[in-house]
Amino acid sequence: MKRFVLTVLSATICIYISAQYTLDSCQILARNNYPLIKQYELTEKIANYTVSNASRAWIPQISLNGTATYQSDVVSFPDNILDLYQNLGISLKGLQKDQYKFTLDINQTIWDGGYSQAQKAAARADKEIAVQNTETDLYAIRERVNQLYFGILTLDEQLRQNQSVSEILKSNEETVRALISNGSSMDSELDRIRVEILSNEQSRIKIESTRKSYIQVLSLMIGEEIPTYASFQKPQAVLVDASENNRPELKLFDAQTSAIEAQRKTLNSTLMPKFSFFAQGIYGYPGLNMFEDMVEYKWSPNFYVGLRFQWNISAFYTKRNNSRTLDINQRQIEVRKQTFMFNNNIQQTQINAAIEQMTELMQNDDEIIRLRESVRQTSEAQLKNGTITVSDLLLEINNENQAYIQKALHEIEYLQKLYELKNTVNN
Repeated sequence: MKRFVLTVLSATICIYISAQYTLDSCQILARNNYPLIKQYELTEKIANYTVSNASRAWIPQISLNGTATYQSDVVSFPDNILDLYQNLGISLKGLQKDQYKFTLDINQTIWDGGYSQAQKAAARADKEIAVQNTETDLYAIRERVNQLYFGILTLDEQLRQNQSVSEILKSNEETVRALISNGSSMDSELDRIRVEILSNEQSRIKIESTRKSYIQVLSLMIGEEIPTYASFQKPQAVLVDASENNRPELKLFDAQTSAIEAQRKTLNSTLMPKFSFFAQGIYGYPGLNMFEDMVEYKWSPNFYVGLRFQWNISAFYTKRNNSRTLDINQRQIEVRKQTFMFNNNIQQTQINAAIEQMTELMQNDDEIIRLRESVRQTSEAQLKNGTITVSDLLLEINNENQAYIQKALHEIEYLQKLYELKNTVNN
């Protein structure tokens, strides 16, 4: 029996521990559960393929081609030369009009003016832009999780205070019953207490229903079922250093700037001459020695080898306009960055003002609660002495309840603003 009790107790403890959540754990789970997270893997693969293709520009490029043609005319000797050769006993048949050629072409780049390196840099820059775009989209999840999490914390505080008010009301209900028994109070006074108890119960039902809906939404975001009995820990109050901004949008702007520089290098590389080694193997009819093929119809192997020089001079025609376009794109990125920082600084100022306000408000919360509790306790004593009515006491109970709720709201809103500031600068 003892072992059974210990087993049940251990299982209960494990379930309780597993049903505890923190803001950071919810943030991580929501991020990993979001479908867009798969975009990272796809972006990585695309970038690797692009860089690999750019690297293969230095691998010998090989192509195999074949043609079969029939020509209306071919190269031939003049009739007087044919007559001369015939007098000498030499018969020249001439080229056949059906001709065939199979070629194997090999081209090896020696120097491409930095084009392949620029392509690799552009691929990496595009990858970083895609990564930061994804990171920016994922970052928006944090604010949504924050709102849900702090909403649940607020509702938990309201439930705790609701329970406290319920206990106070029930205690005073017993007091009123005793007064009625002694003939010191009327049944209508008890009815007032009962109405407040029922109203408080209705408030509890509404709060629990709202909490359940918050938990359901949070469950969908993190990808796991959160039980209604789960507990949510209050995060620590930590002031962040807002002087250092690590928002993914700023990294996105930097990635876009790097992409502009990569495009500029690509543009410059198109202005440079290119050198390559080439070789071509040929098998077919006629071969390179046409005179021999005029005497005898046969297929023959041949080849070319050499160096190739190529310089696209026309690239200089559009170089200035392309460069100016890149400059304009760079300025546009800078304007977007300045606009973001402007709005972000305004947001920080507003949050800091709210934090200062909450700090000042919280300084008086405990004293207000102490005074409200003292007034309520005095009112309870006065009710027993018959110097006040139940309505007067209920007013003081509600005032004390509001004081507790206000304190809880101030504390949670203070924490929420701290994490909102943290989210604003990503620290």
